[in-house]
Amino acid sequence: MGIFSKTIMGSLMAASLLWACTPTSDTGLDEASNTEAEAVLAPNTSTWTLDTEESGMTYITVKNGDLAEINTFRKIDGTVTPDGAVEFTISLGSVDTNNEIRDGRMKTILFETGSFPLAKVSTKVDMEKLESLSIGESHTLLLDMNIGLHGHNMKTEFYVLATRLGANKVVVVNKAPLILHADDFGFSESLVKLQKLAGLDTITPVVPVTASLVFTR
Repeated sequence: MGIFSKTIMGSLMAASLLWACTPTSDTGLDEASNTEAEAVLAPNTSTWTLDTEESGMTYITVKNGDLAEINTFRKIDGTVTPDGAVEFTISLGSVDTNNEIRDGRMKTILFETGSFPLAKVSTKVDMEKLESLSIGESHTLLLDMNIGLHGHNMKTEFYVLATRLGANKVVVVNKAPLILHADDFGFSESLVKLQKLAGLDTITPVVPVTASLVFTR
């Protein structure tokens, strides 16, 4: 057999093997591709959960007119459901003023944690806008919030900036401090008691609050 004939026979054998190993239908490949596409496009319906370790909330108190002090809460929890319902709680017993005596007075005299252990905040977010954010992209949201504290409820509007840190990680920070007044939550008499105990001339009844909240799922 000549070289030309051997070449033809070799080609025919290779083609036969290739045909034998190839599926008679590409349905299986199509189904696999469609499944992968659906997995990418399907909306994530998991609940977002507040990462307590990475999140923080602070407020500033002012006494004697010009002495400002930063206070924090060490324990906050929260969730965002797939339909955008937001709820988070602040454990008032976790208040940290950098002074153990003052911490105790805040818990028992101001917050009265025995009767009111938690502050609760609820609102609603546009999940379509949140889910459409690319990693590293930010969006400003105007929230209608309800704040439950010390047996009182207050409604307020609040601008926050949401930034997507990863596919399943978002940080939300306030664009300006939230200003709360002691009178709105029945704290006026308690402030007078704290003022006398500490021997202060004044305690400013207006408090700015800031927060950095990290949610993951």
